[in-house]
Amino acid sequence: MKKSKRKYIWLVAILALLLGAGIAWARFQSKPKYETVNVTRGDIVENVSVTGRVKPVDSVDLAFEKGGKVKEVDVQIGDRVIAGQQLARLDSTDLSAQLLQAEANVETEQAKLDELKKGTRPEEISVKQTELKKAEQDLANLYSSVGDILNDSYAKADDAVRSKADQLFVNADSDALQLVFQVSDYQTQIDATNLRRSCSVELSAWKSELLSISSTTTPADLGTLMKKAESHLFVVRSFLARAFDLVDNAVGLSAASISTYKTNIGLGRDAVNLAISAVTGQEQAIAAQVVTVERIKNELALELAGSTPESIAAQNAQVQQAVANVSSINAQIAKTVLFAPISGIVTRQDAKVGEIAGPNVPLISLMTESNLEIDANVPEIDVGRIAVGNSVSITLDAFQGETYTGKVSYIDPAETVIDGVVNFKVTVLFDQPNSKFRSGLTANLDIASAKKTDTLLLPEFAIIENDSGKFVRILNADGTTKDIPVKTGLRSKDGFVEITDGVSEGESVVNVGLKTSAN
Repeated sequence: MKKSKRKYIWLVAILALLLGAGIAWARFQSKPKYETVNVTRGDIVENVSVTGRVKPVDSVDLAFEKGGKVKEVDVQIGDRVIAGQQLARLDSTDLSAQLLQAEANVETEQAKLDELKKGTRPEEISVKQTELKKAEQDLANLYSSVGDILNDSYAKADDAVRSKADQLFVNADSDALQLVFQVSDYQTQIDATNLRRSCSVELSAWKSELLSISSTTTPADLGTLMKKAESHLFVVRSFLARAFDLVDNAVGLSAASISTYKTNIGLGRDAVNLAISAVTGQEQAIAAQVVTVERIKNELALELAGSTPESIAAQNAQVQQAVANVSSINAQIAKTVLFAPISGIVTRQDAKVGEIAGPNVPLISLMTESNLEIDANVPEIDVGRIAVGNSVSITLDAFQGETYTGKVSYIDPAETVIDGVVNFKVTVLFDQPNSKFRSGLTANLDIASAKKTDTLLLPEFAIIENDSGKFVRILNADGTTKDIPVKTGLRSKDGFVEITDGVSEGESVVNVGLKTSAN
């Protein structure tokens, strides 16, 4: 019995030892293990990363300033051209003819200037006097024809009223004026009858005016009589138009009567229109001849006065004007030719011989072949971090694994809104040209916005960021941890962060892994 009891005690003791060892082992296994990283010292570069597109530094779209028919096309897409090379030309036949005429006019005006400098010859004065006499006689003949034209116009107007239109009335020249038929529009009847009475007054006054014309009537009075004749004719024409309306509104007339009335009124109206044209045409002819007489008088006076310094200066101005006209036409001819303003490659060519080119419609485009740059849009939150001259690391989707360098050359001061987001256009120049580069390639840019050397660094994943700030976790000797606040600076694209305060070089911090919003 004693032996069993001792055996039982040993078994309990062994189980207790095993249980204690198990608990110790469990506690040992549950003790947290930490990986640490050291604070190092080195250089850090902060980048702004954006995507852009390669484009030529210089590119131009060319168009003719004025339209015309394309006569020559000298290049095609893909051709390489040099600055000043002709690309296309419009037909300039008309301008060339104008140029010949303008050049001849220069010679004429120069000859006149040379003659002025020599002085006026007697025979030239005699020729100019004869020219003046003829011009004055032509003017006198025009005035002498005024009476006949006015009398003929009166006869046409009188016939149109009293012969052609008075078929519609009885007692037309009296207060008892009446229509010979009924009309459906009473207002038309009132207008027509009132205008007929006005015609009687106008024709009577006109006849008296014509009786006043004699050989002593002055040109000024003849001019007044022509103006009055126009007024008389306009009244008659208005009456004939209203008379035509009367026929259109006639009640109970046969179709034959209506046709007859309309034909007669139409004939009268045509005659009155011819009379108006004759009077106004005579007025215009007289006005033009008066100008001619005055011009010849001035020319004669100039020749009689001799070659004064003023006349020589005036003729010299005429020569200069003629020369300027030649220059103007030459400039227009130059605009019919498209020249390459830059050396490069043709990227567009829409001109076709024989087609009409519209003004200011781009037909040919050029771009520089080797001088390329990159345009990219930088969000407003990043644009303040970059500046002209910043270094840029460039990769192109077309050339995987290759990296190129460049510099920021321009930052647009005005914003560009893309999908509601404010951006600023940034231009980057390659440090070295490369024959492989092509316009339109997609470029990935890392713009070095800031750089520091010999500064404290930690991987970004070793920093805790939460609502309370930024911390690193320090491992205590007893295995516990403590969070230490730190201040950070620049961040590099390869995951390092500048530490400006809180830890020192060589110090170990816990690798806490990914960032969290709270810890």
